[in-house]
Amino acid sequence: MKSTFLTSIVVILSLALSACAGSKFIVKSDPHQADVFVENPKTGQKKQIGVTPLEIPLSNVKETVGEEVVSGEYFTVVIEKKGFVSQRVAVPATRFGTLVTRIEAPLKAGEDQKQNQLASEILDHLFVAQKLALAKEYERAQAELDKILAIAPDFARAHSMMGSVYFLQKKFPESLHAYEKALKNDPKMEEAIKMIARINGQDPSRLPASESGQKK
Repeated sequence: MKSTFLTSIVVILSLALSACAGSKFIVKSDPHQADVFVENPKTGQKKQIGVTPLEIPLSNVKETVGEEVVSGEYFTVVIEKKGFVSQRVAVPATRFGTLVTRIEAPLKAGEDQKQNQLASEILDHLFVAQKLALAKEYERAQAELDKILAIAPDFARAHSMMGSVYFLQKKFPESLHAYEKALKNDPKMEEAIKMIARINGQDPSRLPASESGQKK
């Protein structure tokens, strides 16, 4: 799989969780005129809410998703345009309590079905890993990330998230190793650069003497 396609997934993930002023649900795509759907994770039912560029009240999205999707759970936004790869974005239901949810989706020209399925599988594992990490189910989160790396061993975002999971467990040498792998595959990954500096700045007494500051 081409790394540029994986990069587009990461962009969507980061922007899907951003917020700013206003009580709006905003979806933009490049190119425009893509169909936007919301998918209920419990029923699998998909309902169209508009066409990009889309800007509607957040309350409309909540009503469409349904009351059974509660805080701490996720629903899925699907962006589709004929001739382009569909994009799926998992959005936490807690976003209903914020002022705005903004999604920007760079659509990629259509590729073969096998690659589409592979990308969808990677994206699903990534969101599950994120959800499990937030719930402090670290071993299960790592298992999901291992599944991604078995498919795409050079996927920097998976290595970076693995570093975050280790860091939350105070396993600093393992975290450093994972972030260094992320940086190797994406030398401009700002998160990895910052976290490597942070880990190297930890109190040496908190790291095994044989591994403190050691490059893997």
